[in-house]
Amino acid sequence: MADDIPQLPPVTIVIEWENAIDVADEWTRKAMVALQDELGRVRFVEKPRILYLFDETKVPAGTVETVLEAVAPRMRELADVEIVPTPGLTYYKLKNFGVSRSRTGITLMLDSDAAPQPGWLEHLLAPFADPETMAVGGFTVLGTTDFLSRTMALSWVFNLPHQKAKTKRRSKIHVNNCAVRTDFFQSHPFPDLPAFKKQCVFWLRGVLAEGHKYVRTADATAIHAPHPGPRFLAWRAWTGGMDSDFLGFQTGSRSRAGRLAYAFRYFGRKTLRAWRNTVRHGGKVGLPKWQYPAAMLVSLTYYLVTLAGQLYSVFTKDWEPLPALYTGQPQGAV
Repeated sequence: MADDIPQLPPVTIVIEWENAIDVADEWTRKAMVALQDELGRVRFVEKPRILYLFDETKVPAGTVETVLEAVAPRMRELADVEIVPTPGLTYYKLKNFGVSRSRTGITLMLDSDAAPQPGWLEHLLAPFADPETMAVGGFTVLGTTDFLSRTMALSWVFNLPHQKAKTKRRSKIHVNNCAVRTDFFQSHPFPDLPAFKKQCVFWLRGVLAEGHKYVRTADATAIHAPHPGPRFLAWRAWTGGMDSDFLGFQTGSRSRAGRLAYAFRYFGRKTLRAWRNTVRHGGKVGLPKWQYPAAMLVSLTYYLVTLAGQLYSVFTKDWEPLPALYTGQPQGAV
């Protein structure tokens, strides 16, 4: 019955088109269809606004429109859709830019290759009933289709689909699936950092350090595209290693010896976690037992490349300390 359909407050949904450049088209299409279906399950106080943002120097004009018309033609009936070219903005800058253009009280962030699952909107917005809640993080899992994607689901930073209870306990935010109070975020955007993918880590540290409320909900689930092949994984491992050194410098030790020790601890911790997940949970993602040794070898290789990137960073990069708000460290820490 119509009365049973949840009625939700006005929202803006910001979606970058950066990830769509790398992943297989099927995942971008699945994400669009899933969002269209989710919009059709709920009612809004007023029509939601969707901003698709793309780097006009990398994505040909008309690309997003073509995909939208082909796979999700009802999207424009369900929401006010704007497709906005941006001049060379990358992932986090696209998110900041999108929220800066939002005119609703709450803004949601979703990746172009992340497919929201039924109930996503309702569960992501529910915590905002508490006026002290400034940000809400959903639960993102990697999609799995083959040996490599199953291996990386077991090895990656995301929890597995059956680990909702564990997810709720983690003070993490993945900006492929989250929501913020717009005015709060406009005054607290993601910091501009030399790291590739650590802006959200330090942003959340700053939010919590200032005493603002953040809620993690595992019921707002999105399925993210798997990594698109070995070459991409090698690049991601290398950049991840440099990011880890940046994190270690800011939150651990600022000496090269301390950063070196952090690199090996990180390698050991991540590799053991991946191996433990493979042995304990491989079957839950469809990985046959006879493939466990190969999966463990792949995860070891991935984190060896990460270690190489981290060691390269330790000996070649001189980072600048971030404000103590983001790190929890006094500025003179070594």
